[in-house]
Amino acid sequence: MTKSWKRSCEAKLWHRLDPSQATRIMADCYGEGAGAEVLLRAFLAERDMNPASVRFWLLVYDILTRTRTQAIPNRALPDIAGCPRG
Repeated sequence: MTKSWKRSCEAKLWHRLDPSQATRIMADCYGEGAGAEVLLRAFLAERDMNPASVRFWLLVYDILTRTRTQAIPNRALPDIAGCPRG
């Protein structure tokens, strides 16, 4: 495990935040890469066998993707056969 992940995982900040607050922080810090960072944290939490953290990070990802999808108008989404829009 890398030092940065260990420090992030053990930081008291993540124990005080709810998923919506964590979503805002991740979006501000990582911008377009926030989704990838959140999924990485969920993966690493799974590797650490910490199901509560996995659920937390997947909920953050759900909120993050829902927010981004709502911010993009349907006309901006590409047409992909068989895939629903929005």
